[in-house]
Amino acid sequence: MKLNHPKAFLILILSATISACQTGPVSDTGLAGPVEAPEITGQTALAQQQEKLLQATTLESEEAWIEAAQAYQSLAEETAQPDRSTYYISSALMYYQAERYRYIEPFFESLDEEDILPKDEKYQDIILAGAYFGFGKIYQSLLTLPDIDEITDDRFKALALNIRSKGVLAIGKPLESVRLRIEIGQYLKTVKAIEKNHDFIWDALNRISEPTILRALAEPQTSELRGWLELNLIARRSNMLPDKIEPWITQWYQVYDGHAAGAYFAVNLLEESRRIYIKPARIALMLPFSGRLIKVSEAIQNGFLYAYYADQELGAELEIINASTVPAEFNLQYQQAIQDGADFIVGPISKEIVNQLQQNDKLEVPTLALNYAEATRKPTLNLYQFGLRPEDEAEQIADFALAEGRNHAITLVPDTEWGERLQNAFTERFEKLGGRVVGSGFYPSKKNDYSASIKKLLNLSTSNARHTIIQQVIGQPASFDPRRRQDIDMVFIAGNSRQARLIKPQLKFHRAQNLPVYATSHISSSNSNPDDDRDLDEIQFVDIPWMLDNSDNRDIRKSATTGPTAAGTLVGYTH
Repeated sequence: MKLNHPKAFLILILSATISACQTGPVSDTGLAGPVEAPEITGQTALAQQQEKLLQATTLESEEAWIEAAQAYQSLAEETAQPDRSTYYISSALMYYQAERYRYIEPFFESLDEEDILPKDEKYQDIILAGAYFGFGKIYQSLLTLPDIDEITDDRFKALALNIRSKGVLAIGKPLESVRLRIEIGQYLKTVKAIEKNHDFIWDALNRISEPTILRALAEPQTSELRGWLELNLIARRSNMLPDKIEPWITQWYQVYDGHAAGAYFAVNLLEESRRIYIKPARIALMLPFSGRLIKVSEAIQNGFLYAYYADQELGAELEIINASTVPAEFNLQYQQAIQDGADFIVGPISKEIVNQLQQNDKLEVPTLALNYAEATRKPTLNLYQFGLRPEDEAEQIADFALAEGRNHAITLVPDTEWGERLQNAFTERFEKLGGRVVGSGFYPSKKNDYSASIKKLLNLSTSNARHTIIQQVIGQPASFDPRRRQDIDMVFIAGNSRQARLIKPQLKFHRAQNLPVYATSHISSSNSNPDDDRDLDEIQFVDIPWMLDNSDNRDIRKSATTGPTAAGTLVGYTH
């Protein structure tokens, strides 16, 4: 939250202060006496102080946070109470704005007890709560915050609501976070601040499952909250398709006239649906139907054809091209497809060719590459990358676990480059959405015993060490029941089916039998014999629906019989 100090208003206040300070002693008649000569020196000092205050507030308005913090601190050191307390609070607030979270607690501890007046202690607690949240102490942050109703200063009330809303979101209460964010809205004055707050509300809403939204709508809610819930439901059920979302948003405006989201957010949502919607007239599917990628290409083609014929509203022609895996030859085929009228291209699969496409600033037509480029550079316009990266599954697990209310995780992955990639992907996503990864471990991928890694990760090694110390101190054996760490509510593991079959029983043996375990699809052996995977029971992992029992799967049966005789226009193969 940016705190603004309009200079014109400040100058008026300073002028009034100077005028007030120029009056002399009050006489018996009740009128101010003449200004005594010795007061001139005091007036000069006061003017200098006010000039420093103007400098500090100017630095704050320019978002030069560190310089503003130092200016306020200098003012505090030269000023008597009650202003000294105010300036120290302002200095700490600037450090908070600069995200120097670990500096704030030592800053307050360095002050004398009388430097912060009792009336300002609640503001000190708010800033400390923000600092605790900033370096991951979520619960300490929430416990430090004062009662919102006790805060009289609107700026600090908005800041406290901001910190609390982020805190409750981090512990898995997105609906409560939305309510707090709606309350913050009344204190925001600039379009930038309002839009940022709306973005936060939307992010929190997207973490609420649809059944939870429907249950909330079935209960009494404020008009403001109900409007946000219904707007999010519209975005979900329309799939952001303009033809669907536009009439629904029109109806939404009729019901929620004057809603806070109406001025900016709902309009932007509609414009976003139009911007991202692509309706091609001719699609070119470019896949290599020879060489080492032939089976992958055939599988993609089958799935693509099924979806193509199932979409009765698409109305686009389809050309299937046997694409080269040689970059120069592919480029010629790509340009020829565009000349033949393709306005949407699916392919290539080859990472080398995707890398080549990403070297362009812009592609002529929207292109969906079926792999990811290795190079990290500015995004190429019209290039969309889609693949089966293991990192994607790790990120999905993070989303799913948070949606289930898991907020404190440990990770256990193999000591390989692949394992490190998954650990990093899960951690980055989990913590970006408000969760915390409180411990990470690597197990020896080529061995069968992971006890050492698991015990260390669960803090059982520390527990055993305490037992040894106690026995040495008392000089005799002591009964001992090791306890695993209690600050976690889930485990994320990565590995193949052999490794996962070993990990789950060892977690159970080391007193983590009640800890939910999440994994990527790599733990599945795709074996139809359930006895082989009995040790994987209760592990939650992501996979495509077709990997489940598909004997009654309508989509799979239909895909086997789908062909060019179905609705649509198939141009055919191009070699």
